[in-house]
Amino acid sequence: MQKQVLDLHEKVMADDERAMMSKMKLDTLIMQAKLAKADTTVLNNLRVKLNDADDAMGNWMANFTPDYTGKGHEDVMRYFTDQQTKVQLVDSLLLNASKQASAYLENIKKK
Repeated sequence: MQKQVLDLHEKVMADDERAMMSKMKLDTLIMQAKLAKADTTVLNNLRVKLNDADDAMGNWMANFTPDYTGKGHEDVMRYFTDQQTKVQLVDSLLLNASKQASAYLENIKKK
């Protein structure tokens, strides 16, 4: 179970990296829109979603403690099952935010 959680974490880290790349692109568009005195509401909303997802990842990582010394098998399995659920939620947040940002950025490219 620990390996599954850590493998999922590695996947989520890659998702987080893609999300932060989208955030940088949105930051650039926000700056350009501000210079053009355009509405930045959608850009800012997407940026907030990406930041929130990234923060959730950081919080999960900060609170993850794989040391199970002295704990029984049931406690260890319960902990890792709980952690797997939490990191899956983080992954969902990252994928959702990235998908929305990517769709917006693709739409901008077409214009």
